[in-house]
Amino acid sequence: MESEKLSNIIRRRRSVRVYKSGKVTDKQLEMILEAARWAPSGANTQPWELVVTRDRAKMRRVRQIYDNEWKQRKKEDPVHYKGLKKDYVGDVSALVLVCGDPRTMQVYLTTRQPGDREKLFHASVANAVEHMMLMAASMGLGTVWVSVRQEVEPELRELFQVPQPLRLLWIVPIGHAQSWPKAKPRRKTSDFVHQEVYNPKKLRADSEIRPWPKG
Repeated sequence: MESEKLSNIIRRRRSVRVYKSGKVTDKQLEMILEAARWAPSGANTQPWELVVTRDRAKMRRVRQIYDNEWKQRKKEDPVHYKGLKKDYVGDVSALVLVCGDPRTMQVYLTTRQPGDREKLFHASVANAVEHMMLMAASMGLGTVWVSVRQEVEPELRELFQVPQPLRLLWIVPIGHAQSWPKAKPRRKTSDFVHQEVYNPKKLRADSEIRPWPKG
């Protein structure tokens, strides 16, 4: 059944942070980008703009930008800062810089509050990223969601010549995983699904809020 195939792809997707050599073909990349095209978006605004590079020099520069940011944050808080290094952005076959056009929020005619417009805008672009990741996973390719934080945004904007008013949101590396990560523990659906009304007994204690649920 097609639904079973899709379920397997969803379960297979991983955040890959170690890559090996191997090319993502033009056809594969085309299919991944085509998947983004069919993502749902608020008012069908399709706010995503994708900058794709295979240029090794650009990838090395992206790695340097993230490495400098990591070193600076580690220097500021050497004991508590636990951020992961992102050297892998220089080791893949392709990088996709995911941008969003905030002018599309003007089209949300029934959404008056700025905060609601932001939610819809970010969800729309995130849908496109998830579509790309699932298509890549279906091909056995690895991806990972890399945030474009304020500290790195100006240099990335200059490197990829992204004009205002576009926002730089995420970078998605695409490549061949050196090893396919094991699935992290997941909460049971019964832990987070509520029938008709929210069940307060399921509200997690502060001590249970972690980077991911531990088994």
